[in-house]
Amino acid sequence: INGPTYADGIVLVGLSNGRIQAFNADTLESLWLYTDPLGGQPNCPITVSDGYAYTGFWNSEIKNASFVCISLTDEDPGEEKEAKAPTWRYVQKGGFYWAYVCRDYVLVGTDDGKSGYTSKTANVLLLDPMSGKLLDSMTGFAGDIRSTICYDKATNAFYFDSKGSYFYRVRVQKD
Repeated sequence: INGPTYADGIVLVGLSNGRIQAFNADTLESLWLYTDPLGGQPNCPITVSDGYAYTGFWNSEIKNASFVCISLTDEDPGEEKEAKAPTWRYVQKGGFYWAYVCRDYVLVGTDDGKSGYTSKTANVLLLDPMSGKLLDSMTGFAGDIRSTICYDKATNAFYFDSKGSYFYRVRVQKD
């Protein structure tokens, strides 16, 4: 569904059944393979920040799915399909699509855990990028949030739309 991501000499590819595979960009040799225990479609583009990859999966409107942080480090260079463990996982019903990642936080929209376009149960989550701890959340968005979350420096706001045909703006304030 999404194209590969390049960062730090590594190409990251989302595969079916909740897998992310890393390849050496010069040789295309496999470095490691992450397999999420919940599986799922890799619908969320892989975003890289400070040596970590962030991405999410989708299983259905009503099943649990994971959003993960994975270190780019190849802990076992001799093993081409090294089973990679996540740095952290965040799990909830529905699934994850696009995220905005920076040094201070990960901002990610979610499916709402229900079918249809009008239920007001989709979330925007604010996660700590190093621990996955939920820092804050907003709910009440109509329909699944399946768009890129874009940041506009001029307004200091994030913009996205939902499957319910709504256009939203949110702001993150530091304490």
